[in-house]
Amino acid sequence: MQWNTNELENWEELRQFVDTALLPLYLYRSHFSVQEHVLRMNYLLNVAAGIEQKLKGRVLLFPMNYHFTDEPLVQKVPEEFTHAVLLHFSSDSFRPADSHADVLLLSVGEEELDSALRFEVTVDVLYKEVIRYWQKNRAQ
Repeated sequence: MQWNTNELENWEELRQFVDTALLPLYLYRSHFSVQEHVLRMNYLLNVAAGIEQKLKGRVLLFPMNYHFTDEPLVQKVPEEFTHAVLLHFSSDSFRPADSHADVLLLSVGEEELDSALRFEVTVDVLYKEVIRYWQKNRAQ
């Protein structure tokens, strides 16, 4: 489920099934050109949307969260979800704030952002990581 009017119309009916918040996080860094930022942000959003599509029905994809800093960041997660997944580029440093939710940090590589094959492989690997994360937490 994505954070938009069309999909959230049935939120109350679907809420019981959606236990995972997917939060794409982006650090805006001064050493990238505007064109590089556009490519990177779109890539991260598309990866997040690809993961959400593969896990549809259990995940709510939040809008991109932009940060304008070079410092490592502590990211809060929505408290009403059992699980939270923070999606970010591998060169960015995030850590979750204290929360009752289980939090998974997923990092995206920064190479070949214009490669369709690389994109498909990235989405495939990351959505399987989320499934492993769910299975591990269910077993505990």
